[in-house]
Amino acid sequence: MFFIVALLIISVACSTITIRTLVSYSDMKRLGKMMMSGIIIVGWFSPIFVRMFKNAGFMSSGAYDILYTASYTLYGFVFILFCFLILRDILWYAVYGLARLLGYNKWSLNPKNLSVLSYANYAVLIVSALVSGWALYEGIKVPQVKELTFHSGKLSRDMRIVHLTDLHINRTTPLSRINKIVNTVNNLGADVIVMTGDIIDDDATRMEEQLAALQGLSAPYGIYVSLGNHEYYSGLSSVSYRFRKMGFPLLMNRGTRINNSGLFIAGIPDAYTAATHPTFNINIPQALQKSHDNDYKILLSHTPEVALNLDKSHFDLILAGHTHGGQIFPFHYFVKKANKFLTGEYDVNGIKLYVSNGAGTWGPMMRLFAPSDITVINLFKK
Repeated sequence: MFFIVALLIISVACSTITIRTLVSYSDMKRLGKMMMSGIIIVGWFSPIFVRMFKNAGFMSSGAYDILYTASYTLYGFVFILFCFLILRDILWYAVYGLARLLGYNKWSLNPKNLSVLSYANYAVLIVSALVSGWALYEGIKVPQVKELTFHSGKLSRDMRIVHLTDLHINRTTPLSRINKIVNTVNNLGADVIVMTGDIIDDDATRMEEQLAALQGLSAPYGIYVSLGNHEYYSGLSSVSYRFRKMGFPLLMNRGTRINNSGLFIAGIPDAYTAATHPTFNINIPQALQKSHDNDYKILLSHTPEVALNLDKSHFDLILAGHTHGGQIFPFHYFVKKANKFLTGEYDVNGIKLYVSNGAGTWGPMMRLFAPSDITVINLFKK
């Protein structure tokens, strides 16, 4: 409920600002202003419309796919448009203010000049459309593969791990995309595949084909999963059943030793869900119960912030996701503020923390200065 109310407030505020900035102070005809205002309103309220029609019995799956894709693409566009409008006005007023201080007070520089403002509005629309197209391409393309290397005397053999996170698979996710990701991962020669949450982002009973495609993942020593906040939103019991049916063990406050390699992998529930639902809790001692003191210990945690409460006596490496690397710039700054970490490698209390941008997207299938990724972790024994 809080999410819906917050989304509603943001949608009202941002649509009002966008319309006032782009439409009100322009020389558009009345019909043009009405059409542009309508597009902006629909764009900002798209997530609410999608949620309203998500379980509508009268919509075919094909119709919902079109609604979902079009709505969230428009949502991404109006967000980018909003950012460019704000940036333009800040720069414009700054330049105009500086020009006045220097005694250069020409009307053509004045932000209130409607003739110039109209051209500036059209320019912002074109730039926003082009940037949105680029962001869409970045969101749709197959994730890039990153490689990390760590050495440890705790390992009895070299191990290769592939880390997948934040796929956000739902009923509209194209099978071709999942198959490309599965093929990419399977070709990386992983001993173990780990997934750190937000893999399923929908009612699991409505995405049989998508999950069947994901089941094509293969690794000789197993595929292990920790859950993210979106698995809880999608229904924990249903999601847990599906993962077990697929042969992907869930690590919920528990861990497993990997084939006498000296490697121990543990997983915990999503930290934000655990903080708001008394039924779920994070129990590190329980997660480490089956480990040996000299094991190389990896923690799978959807959220990276848990690293702040741990040290090297607990784990050697933490793999996390959740942030999407900000997904669409300039959202990066807010995401880092909320999560303390954004993307890449960190040293936290003697632990190596790696935060992946994730292989999917939430909402708009767009990414801007936050490319999707699949991570290979090479562990070498000393």
